[in-house]
Amino acid sequence: MYQRSRLAGILGCAATLAMVGCASSSGVSPLGGATATQQSGSMIPAGREWIYSGGVLYHTPHYMPTRQNASKVRQTIALSYGGGEVLVAPKVYLIAWGFKAYGDPSKVKKLLRRYDRYIGGSGHNNIYTQYYMKSGGSTIYITNPSNQDGGEWNDNTTPVPTHPTDGQVAQEALNGVAHFGYDPNGSYVVATPTQHSSQGFGSVWCAYHSATTYNGKYVSYTNLPYMPDAGANCGANIITAPPDESGTDEGVTIVEGHELGESITDPVPFSGWNSSYGEIGDLCAWINIQNDAFGPKSYTSQPMWSNASSSCVHTYP
Repeated sequence: MYQRSRLAGILGCAATLAMVGCASSSGVSPLGGATATQQSGSMIPAGREWIYSGGVLYHTPHYMPTRQNASKVRQTIALSYGGGEVLVAPKVYLIAWGFKAYGDPSKVKKLLRRYDRYIGGSGHNNIYTQYYMKSGGSTIYITNPSNQDGGEWNDNTTPVPTHPTDGQVAQEALNGVAHFGYDPNGSYVVATPTQHSSQGFGSVWCAYHSATTYNGKYVSYTNLPYMPDAGANCGANIITAPPDESGTDEGVTIVEGHELGESITDPVPFSGWNSSYGEIGDLCAWINIQNDAFGPKSYTSQPMWSNASSSCVHTYP
C-alpha cells in the first residue's frame, strides 16, 4: 500500500511521526495468549521490513493514507508480480476486539458483518481475478467465490489499549487465527472499537494491512480502526450514502474494501502485485467513489486498479 517514497517521508522515523513508524515497533509486548509462544527469532523471513519484538513477528505495516495525504497517479502504469503468494480463494475473518467493553455507537460491527456476507461473487471483487501467483511451475489465478465470509469472533476478554501498537495488533490477529483456525487464504481483520485506535489513525492514515506468521506460515491481517472516529478524513459523508449504510460510516466499506483487495493481491507486501506507486488500492485511493452493488446490497467503495484496462475500475470484466 501507498507510494513507498511518500510513505517513508510521512510515516518514517522522523521525530514528529515516530509514533506511527519505528517507535511503535520497538519494545512491544504481546497482550497474551498461547499464540505468542509459537513465534521465535529463527522464523524471521529475510528482509529488513520484518520485525521480531516481544514474542511477535510481523511485517512493517503498509498504510492507506487519509484523503488529504493520498497521492494521485496520473500516468499509465501496471502492477507487476513479485513472485509471492496471493489469496486465491479469499475468506474474511472478522475479529471484533473489545466492542462490548468500549462501544460501537455507529454499529460498525454489524455493517462489517453484512459487507462480508455480500462481497463474494460481486463484480467489484471480480477485479482480483485477473491477478495470479506462480507455484510449482503452475499459474494459479485468484478466484471470486460466492461465500467469502469466514465468520466473526467477539474478543471481549483481551483488553484493548487506548492506542494499540503494531505488535499488539499482530498479536490480536494471531489470537484470531487460534480461534478460527489457520486459513492460508484468510484475511484476518482486527477491528478496534471507538476511541481505541493505533496512533496516526485519522490524521495520517486510515488503516493498514500487514503479515505475521503462525506455525511458520504467513498470515495476512488488517488493522481496521473505528472509521467514524476519523470523520471526513477517512470517508464519512464523502458521497450520498446508499440505503444499506449511513454517511457517517461510508469510510468503513471504502477502507475495508481497499485493504481487502490489497490483502488478496499482495498479502505479504511487496511480494505479490504492486508498483512503485503502491498496491492495487493505492493507485485509486479516494478517487471516483461510488455506491457499488454487492448482490442485493450496495456499499460505498473506491475503484481498484485493473491491469487489463490500465485504469481504476469498479467492476471486471
